[in-house]
Amino acid sequence: MRVHELLDHWAHRFPDEIYVSDGDRSLTWNEMREWTHRVGNWLADALQPGDRFCMLDRNSLEMIALYFGASRAGVVPVPLNFRLAPQEWKYIVEDARCTLAVVHEDYEQALTSVVPGVTVSVMRDDTPSGLRFADDVVAYPADRIDRDVPAESVYHQMYTSGTTGKPKGAMVTHRAACTNAFQIQLALDANRKRTLCVMPLFHAGAALQIFAYTTGGCSIRVVRDFDRASVLRSMSELRIQLLTLAPAMIQDMVADPLTAELDFTGLDLMVYGSAPMAVEVLKKAMSLFGCDFAQAYGMTESCAVATILAPEDHHRALESNPRILMSAGRPVIGTALRVTAQDGSDVPVESVGEVLVRGPQLMSGCWALEDATRATLDGGWLRTGDAGYLDTEGFLYISDRVKDMIISGGENIYPREIEEVLFEMEGVADVAVVGVPSERWGESPIAIVVPDKDTDLTEQDVLDHCRAHLARFKRPVEVSFVESLPRSAVGKVLKRDLRAPYWRGLARAVN
Repeated sequence: MRVHELLDHWAHRFPDEIYVSDGDRSLTWNEMREWTHRVGNWLADALQPGDRFCMLDRNSLEMIALYFGASRAGVVPVPLNFRLAPQEWKYIVEDARCTLAVVHEDYEQALTSVVPGVTVSVMRDDTPSGLRFADDVVAYPADRIDRDVPAESVYHQMYTSGTTGKPKGAMVTHRAACTNAFQIQLALDANRKRTLCVMPLFHAGAALQIFAYTTGGCSIRVVRDFDRASVLRSMSELRIQLLTLAPAMIQDMVADPLTAELDFTGLDLMVYGSAPMAVEVLKKAMSLFGCDFAQAYGMTESCAVATILAPEDHHRALESNPRILMSAGRPVIGTALRVTAQDGSDVPVESVGEVLVRGPQLMSGCWALEDATRATLDGGWLRTGDAGYLDTEGFLYISDRVKDMIISGGENIYPREIEEVLFEMEGVADVAVVGVPSERWGESPIAIVVPDKDTDLTEQDVLDHCRAHLARFKRPVEVSFVESLPRSAVGKVLKRDLRAPYWRGLARAVN
């Protein structure tokens, strides 16, 4: 099965029903199918099967059309995070060998300034046609594409940073993406519902959310940017039945007085994921919204979802076993979990080790990184880099991270990226970045800096340097100056020691 066949199934069954809308525009299932043929024919003319192209926009109908159009053409979309700095886009575009970029006009100048050799097709807001593609795309026919696309070919390539500080491209096949969409649907039974797409579509979880909702024949309302009040009103006025949010978004909604004034009786299911959520916030949300909740756990390398804490698990937790709310759930169908010690052996139940995942939704590998692929897909098992444990019922609990990673507001932040930027700064002798608790974001990065003895380096100097070189969500929220960093006998910085004072008294080392 190929990803575009998820769309085609419902376009055949309910061609004239509304599939996607964004407030000002709406497309039926058949209209979106025709648009994806136009986009696919244009991409097939511009690129050979397997070629990569990048796309850069906030949430939009165009992003959805690009995902499905690329599927028809057998070319590989590389979505760019609009929150990244241009130099970070440059690395990804060049690493993926993209020769084509489809970019919203808001980002055209910034992207072309760092990758001038890439052919750029600009999406403009004043385009008179139904979607905002350039005229050359719009002019292509809505005819079926004559190109064979094997189910085992790479469907998309999403970049996730590694502990070395360099992002790596996780390659996901059509078969893996379709399988994960069906796995999610079987777990949530979310069919023929009115949904909101709020999470950013450059993210693996958001893209798979679209595929899963499409698999279930849902009608999708696209939200370009998250605005708490606007989303709350849309949920109420449009009688939204299903949506997926980051825990930080839910926390903002729970704290907003507007939430108590609106009617959410149409809401059936709220899915949260991409970061842990405080148990007290979750309980308040369940009370305020009066709907079922489900948690999804996974990562880019697992396509999106590996485990789900189902609605019935949430009900059971409130009734008799509150501990379950701290769990990431149990594996989706066809998926297995292991928890291993450093030597690779399985640890006993309730014992902490590294979490490994095996299933048909795993990535096929890391783009152009054979060693990283072998290390990450160890004998067919995905090494998640998360530390956790399984209980006697098979529920997974995440307790810490093996990899040196921070999750802030659902975004993965690798301290090494920030450290490399700071090591370039004059006056910095040594530095370590760690995650500390944040009520709003779950975690936030702070920088612990050893300054040169002959420098007058200030916190503002460090923050200004980060502002110039890093995306906003990666910038440290605080800078501490110390005389030296704790290190092991082999010279490794003991980050656990640095983190410990900030996490003391908390039940687990992720928030």
